Amino acid sequence: MQGYWIKFTDGSRGYCEGQSAFDAVQIAEHLTGKAVDAGPNKYKPELETLPYPAQPIIWQFKHPVTGEMPPFCYAPNQCCGRTSCPQRRSCTE
Repeated sequence: MQGYWIKFTDGSRGYCEGQSAFDAVQIAEHLTGKAVDAGPNKYKPELETLPYPAQPIIWQFKHPVTGEMPPFCYAPNQCCGRTSCPQRRSCTE
């Protein structure tokens, strides 16, 4: 599963996981009832990834052994589009 920082047409944002960007859009729209702002091609949405879950969480895969990963990303608008956290130190310090 990959995590995406999704932007809705009303300007709100949220974290949603999916097997692909298309999958994440379908899940987010179904669970929220809102339209996702994902670019001109609905079959190949332009979404930004996040290295870790962030609040608010729309949907997250619950692993049968380890459960859900806690939301480690405290600055998702700054970190979106990256594959790892750009901070040298933890945001919680």
